[in-house]
Amino acid sequence: MAELLFRGWVDTGADVAVTSAGVQALVGQGIDRSSASALGQLGIDPTRHRAKQFEPWMAADADLILCATREQRDLVMTAVPSTMRRAFTMKEFVRLVNGVPRGEPRAVVAAAAAHRGKVALPEEDEDDVRDPYKGAIKHAKTIAEEITETVYATLHALGFAAQRWAYAPPVRSDRGERPTPY
Repeated sequence: MAELLFRGWVDTGADVAVTSAGVQALVGQGIDRSSASALGQLGIDPTRHRAKQFEPWMAADADLILCATREQRDLVMTAVPSTMRRAFTMKEFVRLVNGVPRGEPRAVVAAAAAHRGKVALPEEDEDDVRDPYKGAIKHAKTIAEEITETVYATLHALGFAAQRWAYAPPVRSDRGERPTPY
C-alpha cells in the first residue's frame, strides 16, 4: 500500500525512486483483495504491483527506508547496520520530523535520526502499521488511512508532495472518510 500511495502522490518532477519489499514476501503475488479495494477507493490502481523479497542490497544505498513495524526496521538495520540513521517505521519518521522545517531531503532524514532519543517514545506498537493482508475490507481501509496520513506527512516533510497535495492534504469527513484524491 505504502509504495503505491507514495507513487501516486509524489511530485512527478521529483527525483525519487520508490520501491517496496517484504521481509516475508509472497514473491510475485499481487495485492490481496481487501487492500486492493481500499487502494481503489483512494484512486490508486494496484493491479500491476507484485511482491518482492527484501534483500540487504536494496537498503544499502537508500536515502530513506520506511518500514511498517519496528520489527521490520530492526531486521533491516541488523542486515545492513549502515542504515541505522536512515531506517524508520513510517509512523516513527513522521513523529520525528514533526517540527523539522522542510528542506533538502537528506537533511530532513538526518534531523529525524537526530531526534531519536530526544522525543518521547510512544507505546511500543504505536509506531507500527498493522498488516492488512487478507483481512476484512473495513480493516484494510483503516490501515490505508493510517498509511495515507504517513505518506502525506512524509512527502510534505521531504518536499516531494505533488503540488495538488503540498499544502492541503485531504482530511477526514464527518463520516471518517477521505475525499478521493483525483
